[in-house]
Parts: sequence; structure tokens; C-alpha cells
Amino acid sequence: MKIKRFSGPDMRSVMAEIRTSFGPSAVILETGRGAGGIEVTAAMDFDPAAYQPPAPRRRIDCRDEDLPEAPPADAAADGGELASMREEMRSIRCLLEAQLARLSWDQQVRRYPEATGIVRNLTRLGLAPATVERLLRAADVAKARDPWTASLKQLVTTLAACDSDLALDGGLYAVVGPTGAGKTTSIAKLAARALAHGLDGQVALISMDGYRVGAEAQLAAFGELLGVPVHRAPDAEALAETLAGLADKRLVLIDTAGMGQRDLRLVRQARQLRDSGHPIELLLALPANLQTPAMQEIVDVYRTAEPLAGILTKIDEAASLGGAFSVLIDASLPLAYVANGQRVPEDLHLARARQAWLVKAAVELIPRSGPPVSEDYLAEHFAEVANDACA
Repeated sequence: MKIKRFSGPDMRSVMAEIRTSFGPSAVILETGRGAGGIEVTAAMDFDPAAYQPPAPRRRIDCRDEDLPEAPPADAAADGGELASMREEMRSIRCLLEAQLARLSWDQQVRRYPEATGIVRNLTRLGLAPATVERLLRAADVAKARDPWTASLKQLVTTLAACDSDLALDGGLYAVVGPTGAGKTTSIAKLAARALAHGLDGQVALISMDGYRVGAEAQLAAFGELLGVPVHRAPDAEALAETLAGLADKRLVLIDTAGMGQRDLRLVRQARQLRDSGHPIELLLALPANLQTPAMQEIVDVYRTAEPLAGILTKIDEAASLGGAFSVLIDASLPLAYVANGQRVPEDLHLARARQAWLVKAAVELIPRSGPPVSEDYLAEHFAEVANDACA
């Protein structure tokens, strides 16, 4: 064990020096202020049994006459200095919390190596910390014969899917989602799926996408290829009139305009669907190849419209699937279908028959997910999780 005192003008520079000298596993023993500014005592290869904390400093008993006169009010520290002191105190607090979390995590690694290993692997799937904790508790890994398999089975169970095949059940469905989510292709796949199961002459398509260049032409090309009529409805009035004329169709699929999740025109589009006077259900096309925060934002925006289910698209382009899993689980949004390619309809699959396949695909993507998860990240988010799950 090696102990050294470091000093510098602020906490950030002192911590940089500690990491350079002792590495990321350095343990902070003491912090304080000295003549040189901030002083921090740190240890490398820390051994609690061998460490003896220094004796407390002797208290000096000063009489009132020994104390210096109070400075005048105008000599008090200005707001900038107070703000700097608060920032230093905040940094010290964050540092201590991080050190305590790391010590707790390291203790769990030694005490529950299998459980902490599962936490590490679930995190490498791309799952959010809250999802990992939920799975670990529900899987009851302390009693499982094969904890890793138990946690994956729990993920399969937690990932909700629709009980029925919506395309075959029929109805009015509008596929919504951001630009490039694969809405038009998904509609073509749904229509082809219905035709393949004997719904000839009972399927119709409607285009509401008047924003994207070539959107209506793309849907018309799919309609011609499949032998399905395609109608245009640029506004709520036209949509209501078109739907009234398609009352004899068993399945009507509506292609909506692709917009960014922050586009204010989304409100107008949702109003058009609502004002049509027909019971239109929404299917949210969610691209699996997006970053988790972007997927979360998309789901949060469309959640107010209460989509019936989701279609997870672009699985074949995703580097990780855990983020999509966490977003769907957190939103309690069931999956209706999953899509892993451009072929119509071969690359559209019923979600309820592919839950285990999805989890297997996520595991197979772990080697592509980048470097291993850092121990500091695990300590920050899972300091007590393994201990609670195995208690």
C-alpha cells in the first residue's frame, strides 16, 4: 500500500494528478485545505487493515483577545469566491460518493461474483440500469440453477408482445414514427402479410404523407406491386371521406408523414387522425438502430397519442438492442411486429413468436457493442443491487 498527499489550486487538478500517479483505482483517505489550496491524501493498493488514520489535530484554545478583529463588511468574500467554494464542496462530495460506491461495488464483486457478472453482462446488452435491476430481482438469481439463463428468460418474459396478429385481425391502423423509421415499408409488409393469408380484395392503403418527396409514389408503387388500391388523404376531411368509402375493407393501413420527434406538425397530424371520426389505432415504428436517448424521446412524444403497439424496425442495422428493450419495457408498449430487412413480406415477423430470438440477437451483438463496461459505471449505478438481489 502506498499513501501520498497531493495538493493543487482546485479539486479537479488534484484529482487529475492522483489519477495520473495512482490510476483510477486510487482510494481517497482525506481532503482539506492547506497553504497550497486543496489537499487530498490518497492511497494505491489500499489495505484497510494496514491503514492507521492520523491523529486529530490539537485544538487551540484561543481567548477572545487573541482573535484578530473581524474584517469590515466590505472585505467579505464576494459572490464569485462563495460560488467557487460551493463548487469545491460539491466536487468533494461527489468524489466521496463515488469512492464509497466503488468500495461497495468491489465488495459485492468479491462476495457475489456470479450476480455482479450478470449485472455486467446485462449492461453490455445495452439495457438501462433500471431494467437491469428489475430483471435481476425478478429472476431471483440467488436461487436459480443457472442465473445467467434465468435472467435472459426473465428478459424474454418482460418484453411484452401483442397476443394477436393485427394484420389478420383487421381494422384501421395508422403507422406513425420519425423520419426514416421504415413506416412505408412496414405498411407494405403488413399488406402483403394479410394477402398471403387470404385477404385478397379486403386491403386498402391510404397516404397522408404530403411532406416527403416521393412518399406517395413509393406507397403507390407498393400498392401496384401487391394489387392493392392506394388513396390520398391530405387532411382530416379527406381522410374521413376516404375511410367512409372503404367501410367494406377488412384492413386499412394509413401511411403518415415522417417528422422529427420535435416537429410541431406532429400535433397537427395527430389531430387529423383523431378528427377523422373513425376508430384509428396507432402503430409506432421504432428504429432499433438509433441511440437509446433518441428512442426514448420518440416514445415519450408519441406516448401521449396512446399507440396500440410498436413495430421494431431496422434490427439488422442495430449495433445493440438493449436500449430498445429498455425503452419499450419502461413505456409498457407491447411489440406487434419486428422487422430485420427490406424484403416484403419476408422480413416482417410476429413479435410474440420472436421474443426469444430478439434476446438471442441482443446477446450475439455484445461483441460489437464496444469496450467493456467500466467498473466506475457499474459502481455508480449498481452499488447495492447485487447485495439486495442475493440477500
